[in-house]
Amino acid sequence: MIVARGLRKSWGATVAVDGLELEVGRGEIFGLVGPDGAGKTTAIRLLCGILDADAGDAAVAGFDLRREPEAVKMRIGYMSQRFSLYGDLTVAENLRFFASLFHVPREERRHKQEELLEFSRLGPYRDRLAQNLSGGMKQKLALACTLIHTPEVLFLDEPTTGVDPVSRREFWQVLSELHHGGLTILVSTPYMDEAEYATRLAFLDEGRLLAPGTRDEILAGYPRPLLEVLSSDRVAVRARLSTVAAVDDISLFGTRLHVRGAEGSGPDIIDAVRAALAGVVQPDGVRPVDPTLEDAFVLAAEGDEMVA
Repeated sequence: MIVARGLRKSWGATVAVDGLELEVGRGEIFGLVGPDGAGKTTAIRLLCGILDADAGDAAVAGFDLRREPEAVKMRIGYMSQRFSLYGDLTVAENLRFFASLFHVPREERRHKQEELLEFSRLGPYRDRLAQNLSGGMKQKLALACTLIHTPEVLFLDEPTTGVDPVSRREFWQVLSELHHGGLTILVSTPYMDEAEYATRLAFLDEGRLLAPGTRDEILAGYPRPLLEVLSSDRVAVRARLSTVAAVDDISLFGTRLHVRGAEGSGPDIIDAVRAALAGVVQPDGVRPVDPTLEDAFVLAAEGDEMVA
């Protein structure tokens, strides 16, 4: 449903998207994961036909973006980072406006509106002004308006940024229902925990797409040994491990440290780490651990190839 071949976009010397190669199948939730400034918004706008690429080609829902941009736009839904609906209109009025904008037949509008109000759990708030909704409710309304014309492909640009954790979870529950209904979804997010919901994902860093695959494929391709160190004296741990040649990264994970082996290191790294931390950390405070998506992203962003 989404195909990109060598998409590139730059402004002067700044390359926002660098040779994007992407395929998303029908009914997938594809997660585009990366920090601010990685190029996620530009990539989505290129795929929606909002921006013209400097190079490369793309097709969405079977239509070429260069030759048939209007056909693409009628078949997609796009939800931007910022709430862009009309605050002085009610929930129901916003839905009616977008139904008119997308030429939804009049005989279908009321049914579609009621269906989306129930689906988004906004029925009790139909007469509330959009500007008076909570952050989570605003995002649900934006999603409902995006769905009013029954798109084939849904593009969501960091839809839960700035939303409280409960509303984030509820929003992803709604996306899960859409996914199980067969809708193709591409969603960008800076949150690694949200990436767990995607059927497939890829990291975006400085406009480059890294390590595409399922969560399990990406983690299975992590090529380094990884240790977890539990200690209240993390400053001392860092100082000691900085002298261990087999260690090339030490990252804080809550109250624990993740210690990554250097390229070419093997399982015996645990002995070197325990020896270096003798007197600071008990031997059972150092143990092998499975990588997280965050570990995988950091390694991929440093240029290491992830291999299954």
